[in-house]
Amino acid sequence: MATEPTFYSDEQGVRITPTRAIFGSTTYAMANITSIKRDVHPADRKPGVIIAVLGLIILLACVSFDSSTGVIAGVVVLGLGILIAAMAKPTYFLKITSASGEAEPISSRDKQYVDSIVTAMNEALIRRG
Repeated sequence: MATEPTFYSDEQGVRITPTRAIFGSTTYAMANITSIKRDVHPADRKPGVIIAVLGLIILLACVSFDSSTGVIAGVVVLGLGILIAAMAKPTYFLKITSASGEAEPISSRDKQYVDSIVTAMNEALIRRG
């Protein structure tokens, strides 16, 4: 009995074959999938911007009251806010469409991870015929 080829498999429970796409405990029949694509939700930079604005307010208030300790605190909070905003990353999703609707079975901040699953699923569909 021959086993079917696996186009992708990882330690997170993802396995792509010509007949199935398995994501943990959820299995999709490749025959029912009509569309596969990567989608992205932009990074949420709001918390960092709010902290940076708070730091700027502290900085300006302490400069006007001539408080060197407050100025240092304002600069630190401003820098922390800028750092948090700069470190925010977008979230990438695998979006599959079938007759029953759309699903997003995988999400990751790693674009290459999601792209490798999309490529494997497209390859499995092509090989399926």
